[in-house]
Amino acid sequence: MKTINSRAALRAHASAVRIGLSALAISIAVGLSTLPEPALAQDAQVVQFNIQSQPLSKALLQLGEQASLQIFFSQEIVDGYTASSLSGSFAPEDALRRLLAGTGIEFRRTGRNISLSRPASEESTQLAPVRVQGRLQATTEGSGSYGAQGATLMKGMASLKEIPQSVTVITRKQMDDQRLDTIDEVLENTPGIVLWKRPGGGGDIISRGFSTTSIQYDGVPLPRGSYWGNSFAGSSVYLDRVEVLRGAQGLLEGAGNPAGAVNVVRKRGLAYPALAVEARVGSWDNYGGRIETGGALDDDGRLRSRVVLDYEDRGYFVDTVGDHNLNAYAALDLDVAPDTTLGFGVAHSRLKGNRSLRGSLPFFSDGTALDVPRSHRIGARWSDADRKETQLFLDFEHRFNADWSIKVAGVYVNESWDAVTSGWAAALPAPGTRTVPGYGYIYDYDAVAKGVDANLSGRVRTWSVDNDIVLGISYSRQKRNDGYLQWANYISYDIFDPRHDAPGFEGLPPSSAAAARYDTREKGLYGMVRSHLTDRLTLILGARASWYRRLDDSVYGQSEAKESGKLTPYAGVVYDLTPQWSLYASYADVFEPQIARDAQLNTLDPIVGANYEVGIKGELLDGALGTSLAVFRIDQKNRAITDYDSPPLCDGNFCSRAAGEVRSEGIDLEIHGEVLPGWQLSGGYTWNRNEFLADSDPSRVGRPFEYAMPKHLLRLWSNWQLPGNLHRWQVGAGVHYQSERRNSAFRLQGGYSVWDVRLAYQFDKNWSAALNINNVFDKRYYSSIADFPDGYFGEPRNFLLTLRGSF
Repeated sequence: MKTINSRAALRAHASAVRIGLSALAISIAVGLSTLPEPALAQDAQVVQFNIQSQPLSKALLQLGEQASLQIFFSQEIVDGYTASSLSGSFAPEDALRRLLAGTGIEFRRTGRNISLSRPASEESTQLAPVRVQGRLQATTEGSGSYGAQGATLMKGMASLKEIPQSVTVITRKQMDDQRLDTIDEVLENTPGIVLWKRPGGGGDIISRGFSTTSIQYDGVPLPRGSYWGNSFAGSSVYLDRVEVLRGAQGLLEGAGNPAGAVNVVRKRGLAYPALAVEARVGSWDNYGGRIETGGALDDDGRLRSRVVLDYEDRGYFVDTVGDHNLNAYAALDLDVAPDTTLGFGVAHSRLKGNRSLRGSLPFFSDGTALDVPRSHRIGARWSDADRKETQLFLDFEHRFNADWSIKVAGVYVNESWDAVTSGWAAALPAPGTRTVPGYGYIYDYDAVAKGVDANLSGRVRTWSVDNDIVLGISYSRQKRNDGYLQWANYISYDIFDPRHDAPGFEGLPPSSAAAARYDTREKGLYGMVRSHLTDRLTLILGARASWYRRLDDSVYGQSEAKESGKLTPYAGVVYDLTPQWSLYASYADVFEPQIARDAQLNTLDPIVGANYEVGIKGELLDGALGTSLAVFRIDQKNRAITDYDSPPLCDGNFCSRAAGEVRSEGIDLEIHGEVLPGWQLSGGYTWNRNEFLADSDPSRVGRPFEYAMPKHLLRLWSNWQLPGNLHRWQVGAGVHYQSERRNSAFRLQGGYSVWDVRLAYQFDKNWSAALNINNVFDKRYYSSIADFPDGYFGEPRNFLLTLRGSF
């Protein structure tokens, strides 16, 4: 267990860093005033290119891959031409002009698609069929778009229109524009997702009324959940994109709630030399900087590298709260052979401070919220926490031919969280009460998670039907060792005038201690066949066999949940109405092992259920804009409910029986991508109704279950690059709206809207600045409320000014 440490040295270090960062920002600003102003390309998105001199057709293919563009042309118009080498930072259209210089070939761009042609007088004899040079790219970095070409969480690249479930991809462009620097912030801006904050700084990811306890890293699922939520550091600075599937994920992960899957996809090594720097300053003494660099480490680009380093020293709107955060990432990718690639990555996060311990505020026992400032905190200023996380990535991919490939990926995560704190606890205060008991805690959490996924994918043709096949095997394990010491009621806090200089509990014996060890293992075999029955109709069939074991060992005793060979079927169908629109339907089984025991001390059977979804998806404006509408229903039964008819045989408490049943149903509506040239839009609306159908407490029937979603949820963000002579400027705006929240007793909070805005300016092709203002109308609200109830205030109006340079 850890002891209380003085933070004086840390504050001195933080002050020095703040002074240094301020000086850096001033120096850069002065330097900018002396820069010339070369004309900007019409496409303000600058991409780093590294293309060797080679036949023009191959050079165009490389340009399409490096800029995430699709380039269409007939082979005849490029035959016989050799492209000059191209290296450096260019707008994609400028780079294309350089490759085509002297050929007489013209091009036209629509969204991410570019078509090549010759003037009419020349191309009248060009009658060969057009073919595509390039392929769908999952990578979003450098695309300049809020829309993604596809996702990889279904084991292989697939366009969103081909996946018969609701899938959202938050791109690198959107993360940069909105300043979504943590995975929590990404998910808070993802349609259909809400977060339930935990006291230890983690949180539960809630979708369609259920919580997901796994995170996928480059498609490898790892169990990350515990009693304290998904308590991972969760920086997004090294990510290319975040893919979120809502609904049943049994085919991908096996056991779990039908909440969905979150796949975080890291950036890879760069084939071209690049350097990006960033300095930022914001509200509440928020200072930070980032440097990112990389490039090929050999002459032919076979060994590619990337390094990202980000430091943040920030206060918070809550009294006496702040953090000092370091995130580092390095990646290497090696082409062992022309068709074989080996990738390695390491990410490390160190979060030092007490922002995770800012503490929720209690409601009164009648559901009334405290009338206090949003900066209010009931706790000691000396509360401190230290979180460390190291992630290791290793993957191997071999392409046998144009149709078949194999991929093996492994992930290892080691995390720890140590904290000492004092704050309020125990029962909710009655109206008119001024004091609450003060509790002290020393926490010591440690966890190691590891996983591997291997899959073979390819295409076979049977009876004139093309079938895309995926066969795979996966394994994951998480071992947690969590514990705390508690000093109960060692002090009293005044609710309205808390003592931040509260004494510590040194020398006092702890009132209680708790320790728990969790060991969760899962392995599975899975397969999926995507049969293209006609040019328009595709049938998807899949199944997963799962072996699951969870062993809990705590002060409450030992419990075990175990399943062997549990089969999870999956079925979906996609029908293309037109090249732009498709209808789909899907069905999936779900199961979740339980550790609750019945009166005979037998572990209950797993929770089981079914997920149904139908919808329509569109890829408009030549794929630049994606839309979707889904209707879903999830039924779940065999949930553990308290068996009050049995004696208290389960560790002194009443046992359980499998009789609970819940239902979640609703509508998802989304849009992502480029609506008009320069106008990016990303958003979604969710209507969700979830309720108990059966429970041991009859008063719960018909009411929302434990992860009560707001019935109405809207996430919307838009960014517009102004046209013509104002093309240096960008303006952005967005809104978060959610309807009221209720628990089984009363309304916790009414509906509210929070608006954010952005203003950006491009000085030249290298330098830009952006000002983000969040909660611009200074709305007072709770961003997270537990059913206890207690809650966390949302951030008041705040700003962040960012200066970026790309070379």
